[in-house]
Amino acid sequence: MTTNNSTDLKYDRLSIVPLGGQGELGQVLWMLSYAGEILLIDAGAAYPSEDMPGVDLLLPNTNFLEANQERIKALVLTNGHEEHSGGVSYLLQHLNIPRLMGPKFVTTLVSQGLKNTNNTVIDTVEINHTYEIGSFEVEWIRVNDAIADACALRIGTPEGNIIYTSSFKLDQTPVDNRLLDFNQLAKIGDQGVLLLISDSSGVETTGYTPSEKVVGPNLEKHIANAKGRAVVVQPGTNTHRLQILFDLAHKLNRKVVLYGDILLQTAVVAVITGNLTYDRKIESSLEDIKKLKDDEVLIVATGPEGDAFKIIHDLAYDKCSDFKLKSGDTVIYSSDVTPGRSRQMAMVLDQFLAKDIHAISGARQNVHVSAHPAQEDLKFMLSITKPQLFVPALGEGRHIMQHAQLAIDFGIPAESVFPLQNGEILEIRDGNPRVENTIEATGVLYNRDQGEKVTSFSVKERLVLSLEGVITIGLVIGTNKELLSGPTIEANGSGFLRSDTWQKVKKDLHKAVLDAHAFWVKTKVPDMSSLRSQVREVANKTIRGQLQSKPVVQVLVHELATN
Repeated sequence: MTTNNSTDLKYDRLSIVPLGGQGELGQVLWMLSYAGEILLIDAGAAYPSEDMPGVDLLLPNTNFLEANQERIKALVLTNGHEEHSGGVSYLLQHLNIPRLMGPKFVTTLVSQGLKNTNNTVIDTVEINHTYEIGSFEVEWIRVNDAIADACALRIGTPEGNIIYTSSFKLDQTPVDNRLLDFNQLAKIGDQGVLLLISDSSGVETTGYTPSEKVVGPNLEKHIANAKGRAVVVQPGTNTHRLQILFDLAHKLNRKVVLYGDILLQTAVVAVITGNLTYDRKIESSLEDIKKLKDDEVLIVATGPEGDAFKIIHDLAYDKCSDFKLKSGDTVIYSSDVTPGRSRQMAMVLDQFLAKDIHAISGARQNVHVSAHPAQEDLKFMLSITKPQLFVPALGEGRHIMQHAQLAIDFGIPAESVFPLQNGEILEIRDGNPRVENTIEATGVLYNRDQGEKVTSFSVKERLVLSLEGVITIGLVIGTNKELLSGPTIEANGSGFLRSDTWQKVKKDLHKAVLDAHAFWVKTKVPDMSSLRSQVREVANKTIRGQLQSKPVVQVLVHELATN
């Protein structure tokens, strides 16, 4: 397979390309091309893993699209979750996209977060209505999720129908009483589906994904039993969970405080669009709850970009500047813990225990359910759409491959199943599929302060520093080379600081630096650079001889004129 660095896609065939979301959770972006026209589907962001210090978000690569932006007809969105629409603002900064289209809640939510639409027309669509977009016709079909107005797509192409499920589950008792549109999906399946692109991230779970309503009784139990403030941490865009919590607050006589920009934005849009209803008398704020008893307070919180884990981590370590948890509080983590964060979560729970804060976490304690399909949900989607070709999507590598195998076991021929990686081009001509070329699809690393200037090199550098640490040694030298002050020794960013050994090493290091200075004074032509070198050398020997770490050693020498 070769990488296609040109700006050409075959004019006479349908090309389907994932530019994000394959082999990772979030960062979803799909590109369809036919007859020189490009349709974009979703524009998501992803949260960084523990081994990516200095990175706040991962965003899809737009290099290929920038080279072909005159061909882009529209960006169509399926739901308002960060993984599907969190990268819209980023895309619009880099691309001239004529139209952005989606259901009412999605377009309203996205519009709230846009500073500049770059002349993009934002169209709110009607569900089950067909829209002509260049060579494509697009129909939004209602599905169940944890967010209002979640939809799958039927994309009509000259080669045949494509069903893109987006994230979904079969919830037969949805909070908003809007069922997945089985009839329309089955009707399209009877007419003929060329390709099914289906959510894979829940494939490791057997059976069906539970209804969102399942968490209600358990949340009620824990909130009712909370002797102090109840703090529920959840993803920022889960509108159904918000409705459950507002209903419980009313029932349990607690005032609700929403914390986190994404959560506030989601709630406001949900109210505007009729997807969240409650008595306004139960609203409160961080300032006003100081006047209330602790057992009259319910705080619902999320982190930057709607990342639930970020806020619970900050609360555990007192890094949240707006409010602090205290003894007697109850924290309910109503969200997923990704595998890469499981160890961090264990440490967070330990922190709460040490502070006498009662903590309840995740699906195991029935305060969270997934928004993604389990194995039986996936089989059901295959059975009603009856696709000729299949692409497992929206998941990490193991999810993609397990979903591919599930489809083969279900009866889809192995040669018709394509577990695509980001950038791979699936071409279909006259019903015949093939994957030959790829285009650039390496994700963009984004930092809130730096923008998209974070490089993989700087991430690796920061990771080394965070693991090994930095030691800074300071000296003040007089005109006659005498030591006026120091050595001061400061260490940051490593686990060895907590060890008993470090205190002994620090004393040994102090003596070694004094000896290095004394030796330097005796040299015939002493200069500051040679002093720095000698101090750094003895420091490295002292540290590495006694610690299982190789921190970066910085030596700062200040000259001070003396009379």
